[in-house]
Amino acid sequence: MKTKTITTSALFVAVMAICSWISIPIPGTMVPINLGTFGVIMTGYVLGKKNGVISVLIFLLLGAIGLPVFHGFTGGLGILTGPTGGFLIGYIALAFCSGMANDLNAKSSINKPVSYILCVLLGEIILYSAGVMYFMTLTKASLATALLACVLPFLIGDGVKMFFAYVVSARVLRSEQLGCTK
Repeated sequence: MKTKTITTSALFVAVMAICSWISIPIPGTMVPINLGTFGVIMTGYVLGKKNGVISVLIFLLLGAIGLPVFHGFTGGLGILTGPTGGFLIGYIALAFCSGMANDLNAKSSINKPVSYILCVLLGEIILYSAGVMYFMTLTKASLATALLACVLPFLIGDGVKMFFAYVVSARVLRSEQLGCTK
């Protein structure tokens, strides 16, 4: 890997941690609102699917060994094996899919916002599926209960995060193309 790639990847690991720290608990659910998905989407979209996934894996590894990179300054295997663990593992798919949007935009004439929306929506569906299935397994909750606790309260916020992640990422990529990051 090039020094620039390693440095940028490390920067995005820090961005994901900072975004995850911004956390708001929701009464009645064990899953907080945080900006983690915003950071993951940006990571994948700016770095591409390969380096985005590697950065997410490093982020998860840092959290697993106990560094406080997860929501509310938490870390450790207990978080990965707790009620939000499936969502954290779903970050891998979200980074891959948002990185796929970057790759598609670079290689095709598909409308950039359209490919971004489709790819990130796919990533969000996989993330929600992994999170809900794991939550249901861990808590023995019904599908309806899991959807009410883990999906419905987050849909609007995730749509807003998707929009702003695109806006910020597009600016980062544009500044990189102009040579502003050298």
